[in-house]
Amino acid sequence: MLNLVLLAMAAATPTHTVPGVAGLQGCWKAPGQVLGKDAESVARGEWHLGGRYFMLHLRSVSREKPYEASLVYGAGNKPEALNSYWMDSFGGAYSTPGKGVATGDGLSVVYAYPDSIYTNRFTRAGKGWRWTIMEQASGKPERMFAQYNLTRTSCRGMKFDF
Repeated sequence: MLNLVLLAMAAATPTHTVPGVAGLQGCWKAPGQVLGKDAESVARGEWHLGGRYFMLHLRSVSREKPYEASLVYGAGNKPEALNSYWMDSFGGAYSTPGKGVATGDGLSVVYAYPDSIYTNRFTRAGKGWRWTIMEQASGKPERMFAQYNLTRTSCRGMKFDF
């Protein structure tokens, strides 16, 4: 009986084994730009499956251009390594795995699509985060695809698909 109780306690205790993402937990205002155009968004970071995975949701608050993405992070095969998966409202054809690393002040993850490579970087910015997404299309110079400035906010009223 004691073994069952200890096993249940261990399963209920978050392990938070994913490096570099803990500071993203909670809710965020995420104003920014996508392809040079203003993009007002909100984000929420939360642990799942006993702290073994971290999910960051991003949702546009624009009714004219609805968009939602979920980025799932898991530990890699080295202490600072990250595995990730990007999925968004464009559907399965635009979802892809990523590989990354936790850095001293954030994390960096690379997602390779057939036509471009996207490097997502999260760096601490005061009490918030700066999130940049750089695009490297084959044969072209790297360019800023998107950038967001995350500042903490209340989670009240935030709705995400999952």
